Amino acid sequence: MRKRVGPFLILAAVLFQLAPWTTERAYSQQKGSGVAGGARVTRGSTHRSTSKNSPPNPSASGDEETGGISSHRILEIESLEQQCLDEINRVRRRSGLPRLSFYEELLPVARAYSRRMAEQNFFSHNDPDGLTVRERVEEADIKWRMVGENLAYSNGYVNPVAASLHGWMESPGHRRNILDPDFSLTAIGAWIKEDGTVYFTEIFLKQ
Repeated sequence: MRKRVGPFLILAAVLFQLAPWTTERAYSQQKGSGVAGGARVTRGSTHRSTSKNSPPNPSASGDEETGGISSHRILEIESLEQQCLDEINRVRRRSGLPRLSFYEELLPVARAYSRRMAEQNFFSHNDPDGLTVRERVEEADIKWRMVGENLAYSNGYVNPVAASLHGWMESPGHRRNILDPDFSLTAIGAWIKEDGTVYFTEIFLKQ
């Protein structure tokens, strides 16, 4: 007899705060989910004003991020990304904060990481090569002064965006990233595994 497994949600947040080059990490656990709180890095850098206010779109992700995936699945992924961005900005607006602008160059970084976690069966701010969001952003030649990352994956929820956002807002580390007034740019990359598990990677940026 096969045991039925109900919906599950797993979360992780990383925030690097460098002063200079000192990493602050906070970890906490919530019942029913794993949470790694806050990674943010702060440093001086040249400003690069290439942020966009437009929502995620197919051309922003690049063909290399969608190869071999049906157009229907890509549309589902883009819809999840847009819904999540809208909800994050709705939360910020209710808290009296300015909206986060969609940063087009971050989208391939965020979506590729969600896809990699789904396809390589890991869930961590450090990839199997030991690289963090800081290195992934720098590899994309994106300039920054502060960077943060929230992760989530879930299965069995009718609305994975709502489930992930609720979990993030219940976790101090994730909530801190979402409501930090220093962040002004973001991109959210989603991926859907074959078994229906949905992964989210949100990268926060200050330039």
